[in-house]
Amino acid sequence: MQEISIYLNERAGHATEKCWEKEIRKRLFRSELNFRRPNNLGELNLKLEEDIRRKVDTIISVGGDGTMHTLIQKLAGQDIGLLVIPGGTANDLANELGTITKLEKVMSWVRERELKKIDLVAINGHLMATNGGLGLGGEVAGRINRLRSQIPLFRNLIKVTGKRIYPFFAATEILDPKLPYYKLKLKCNEFEGVVESPGLLVNNQPQLGGSFTVAPHTANDDGKFNVTVFTQKNRGRLVQCLWNMGQGQDPADNSGVITFETDSLEVQLLEDNGLEFFGDGEVLEKGRKWQIDLLPKSLLVYAQGERDIVDSVNEVTLS
Repeated sequence: MQEISIYLNERAGHATEKCWEKEIRKRLFRSELNFRRPNNLGELNLKLEEDIRRKVDTIISVGGDGTMHTLIQKLAGQDIGLLVIPGGTANDLANELGTITKLEKVMSWVRERELKKIDLVAINGHLMATNGGLGLGGEVAGRINRLRSQIPLFRNLIKVTGKRIYPFFAATEILDPKLPYYKLKLKCNEFEGVVESPGLLVNNQPQLGGSFTVAPHTANDDGKFNVTVFTQKNRGRLVQCLWNMGQGQDPADNSGVITFETDSLEVQLLEDNGLEFFGDGEVLEKGRKWQIDLLPKSLLVYAQGERDIVDSVNEVTLS
C-alpha cells in the first residue's frame, strides 16, 4: 500500500483544508494518507524529516511555489515522488509539470507512479526549481511577500488578481524614476564580464509568473540553466523588451539582452550594499556574491507531457 503525506498550505482556511482533504481521500482511498498542517516552518521541517526517515512513497504539496520551495530543500536526492498541486499565485512548477489539470487525472499519476527527475539550481546552497534572480525580479517578489505577511487584506487581493499581481508590481518598479542599475561581475565558461543591469534572471524553465516567457529554449531536465541579463539604458527600450517577452517573443531578439545557457555561474555585486536574490517566488538571501550551480536530475516529481490545462485554480481543486 502506498503511503502518502499531504502538506497543506498554512495560509489556507479551515474550510479550504477540509475541501482538499475530502477530494484527495475520495481519489486516493486505497493509500495510507497522512495530512500535514504545519503551523510554521520549523514544524513543517520536523514532519518532513519524519516522512523521509520513514521513506513514504509520495509527498503532495498543496499550495504555491513557496510551499514547494520549502519541501524541495530536503526532498532533493531522495527517492520520494513529489506531486505539486497548484494552490498559490503563480504556480510556476505546476504549470511546467502539467499538474494544472483535472484533479482526477493528476491523482491517477500517483496511482500509476508517473515520475520523472528534474534538475535543480543551487544558489549559495539554497535550492530552486523554477526561476529566480537579482534586481528587478527580486524587488517585486520581496514587496509582494512583505505585503502578504504584514497586511491580511492584501492576501485577499492576491486571491482576486492571481498571477496578474506580478506584472502590476513589475510595472510600478520599471516606471519608478529611481529604478536602480547594478554593476555585476559574471563569470562562467560561456560568458565573463561586468554588466550594468536593473535585473538578472536565472531560469530553470521557460516561463515565469505563469505566462511570461523568459527562456524559451531551456528546460528543467536538460542539464543547463538559462541566464538572462537586461542592459538597456533607455527606459522605453526596457519596457518594450519586457512587453515583447510577455507576448512570447524570444528575449534574444531584443537589443540590450544578454542570454546564455550554463551549468555554473559566479555573480558578484560590485557595490557596497547587498542585494536580495529571489527564487521560486521567495527571497533566498541578501548578499554580494552568489555561486550558482546546476544539480542535474536531483528531484523526483510527478509529471506528464500532455497537459489538460483549465482556466482557474477553483476548477482544478474541485473537478
